[in-house]
Amino acid sequence: MSDKNFKKAIIVGLGGMGIRHFKALTKLKIKIVAICDKDNSKFKKYNIPKNIKIVQNYKKLLGMNVDLVCIASNTSSRFQITKDFLIKSKIKRILTEKPLATSFLECKKLSSLVKKYKKKRVYINTFRTISKNYIKIKQLFKKNRETVTQVFINSPSAGLGNMGSIFFDIGNFFLDDKVISVNAWIDKTGTINPRGKMFKDPGGYGVVRYKNDKKLFFDLSENTALPYEIILKTQNFECKIDELNNEYIIKKRPKKLMLKPNYYYLFKPHKYKLSLSHRYDVVLMTTFSIKKLFEKEFQSNIAESLKAMEIVFGCHYSDNLKKTILFPFNKKFFNKKVNFA
Repeated sequence: MSDKNFKKAIIVGLGGMGIRHFKALTKLKIKIVAICDKDNSKFKKYNIPKNIKIVQNYKKLLGMNVDLVCIASNTSSRFQITKDFLIKSKIKRILTEKPLATSFLECKKLSSLVKKYKKKRVYINTFRTISKNYIKIKQLFKKNRETVTQVFINSPSAGLGNMGSIFFDIGNFFLDDKVISVNAWIDKTGTINPRGKMFKDPGGYGVVRYKNDKKLFFDLSENTALPYEIILKTQNFECKIDELNNEYIIKKRPKKLMLKPNYYYLFKPHKYKLSLSHRYDVVLMTTFSIKKLFEKEFQSNIAESLKAMEIVFGCHYSDNLKKTILFPFNKKFFNKKVNFA
């Protein structure tokens, strides 16, 4: 990364992800010239240097001449902030957090705006699908002519919007097929969101069906507190991802059994650890998203994020209506709001 390409940035929102954006920009030697947050105590808490401009209203930053804005505010305000930077600002690169918005209607509107203002680059910080670790898994399956047909996700409740949107994006990445439907049940435990009681982002469990009989099984209920795990299955391979502990375990069916029917399962699979390109580090992986915005050839990932959010809202409708929700969404499902953190 050269100083010629990376110059100045501003940050909107200095919560948990906002400070990670701060560290990621610093890691890339991008000069942070201004930060917006409504809570002045955060600037002292994080020891923000005095030469950085501090504001409480993001609109005061719309006229700034910088190379990048990182939007890490809460989800309820993120849609309007991103919209304003797209329409009213000259800043050409926007990195915004997930979940995308608090309603599918806002998600759709944001997607339309990104298409309309095509001279601007917008990237959602869902960095896993551009991680070399995840790409390496996909390449391993492709090399062995294996197709992922099942994804299993087990996680302590971190919210269907917060972590669910990430997991559904990962599922879509590996299953790589059209989503058909979702059946889901929302966790009714009602634990207060650690980010504030005004936020409502419960967990839940269910199954997402894809074309070609592919499936994603997920459980983000509150009755477990162990680190999340992701399991990818093909006919002859399995990859178990324990991301937080940097363990990616591959299981492989013995070669002599690969031509036999699937019910030949009484055997010990060949098992080994995948060599990783990098360790789990949100700051490091956020730099992947920032770099993406400065590449010569750029493509927004808004479409992928929109697909993940459709599943998130589909889960809520499935539980509310007690039925299978088919995709693509009927327009009557666009307006439901969920106040994700």
